[in-house]
Amino acid sequence: MAGSREGDPPRLWDARFALTLLLTLFGFANLAAFYGLEPWLRGRGLGPAQAGLAIAGFTLVALLLIPPLSARVTPATAGRCIVAGFSVTLLVLPLYLMADGFAQLLALRLLHGLGFVLTLVGIVAAFVAMVPPARAGQAYALFGVADLLPFALLPPLMEATLPAFGGDAAGQYAALALLQAPALVLALWVARRPIQDATPPAQAGEGAAGRPVLLLLAVNTLAFLAHALLFSLLKPRALELDGASLVGTFFALQTATIMALRLLAGDAFDRLDQRRLAAGGLACVVLALLLLALPLPALALLPAALLTGLGFGAVLPLLNALMHRHSAPERRGANLNLMMLALQLGYLLGPLLGGFVVGVAGYAGAFAFAALCLAPAIPVLRLLPR
Repeated sequence: MAGSREGDPPRLWDARFALTLLLTLFGFANLAAFYGLEPWLRGRGLGPAQAGLAIAGFTLVALLLIPPLSARVTPATAGRCIVAGFSVTLLVLPLYLMADGFAQLLALRLLHGLGFVLTLVGIVAAFVAMVPPARAGQAYALFGVADLLPFALLPPLMEATLPAFGGDAAGQYAALALLQAPALVLALWVARRPIQDATPPAQAGEGAAGRPVLLLLAVNTLAFLAHALLFSLLKPRALELDGASLVGTFFALQTATIMALRLLAGDAFDRLDQRRLAAGGLACVVLALLLLALPLPALALLPAALLTGLGFGAVLPLLNALMHRHSAPERRGANLNLMMLALQLGYLLGPLLGGFVVGVAGYAGAFAFAALCLAPAIPVLRLLPR
């Protein structure tokens, strides 16, 4: 993707790049559409612990399979991996209409997790091969918009259409296959035109060597731990602050800010010092978490939403861009998939640790705990090479 003239920045957009972003959107619909899975599982007769295990099974598959798969999938084989992922997903989604009982529902979630992991690993392996290091900030900002957009679109759409499915979300989950079918067609097109990558694949079992890589994995895990805790505990904290009516506004403002920043940042994410920008984003999130820990008026939720939107809108794509820059070419796909693994780990640890802290120090204490966990990541970013 070289520039058209010597000295021009390398070109980012082409048909394959746009299709990969579109496949990312379709793939993450498998997460966004299941925001109401817990009450649906409870309605199918599962107890709280069984429902929690069925939900966690999806994440467990990711934790177990992302490392070995990401070490084996290359840009040349990424298309076939994406096809396999969407094929499994297309098979799984209609089964939500038929699965009954804990064993069947757990098996269904595990199989669905397999489809998502195959899709994600393939997309990341293909994506990193297209991104010139000099455009990594902008590229991962656009990737972040593609994976976030389903979370903005699908929940309100599914709430609006639920009556048409008789109030049973199983019909909606099955209908989601209508989105996955065109995604499978696009994936087949990508698979028939594999990327010819000159770098050798990472060897199975090869470590993600290098201090910058390990530091970035740690920071990414802490960022998603804070993100998951915010997502799961914002509503009860808002209720304590008499701000129940502002919960929806909080998430809408946060999401709009994230997407606007990533779309409008342009090449600023590549021209400016990515370490400083990411550290500034983390500082915004820490400040917002501290605001939510204080006994402030409910209207404080709005500046907190703006701060988290600015913070997460900047820091998450910048961490991926820094990983892209600090990874050897043959390790980029594997290391970026490890960043996705850190996402899953953060979303596993965040609610678990947050629930423990709530039992000891209440919801305010949980937000203070999240700020305390995330704050050390700010100076850690300064340890990275320029």
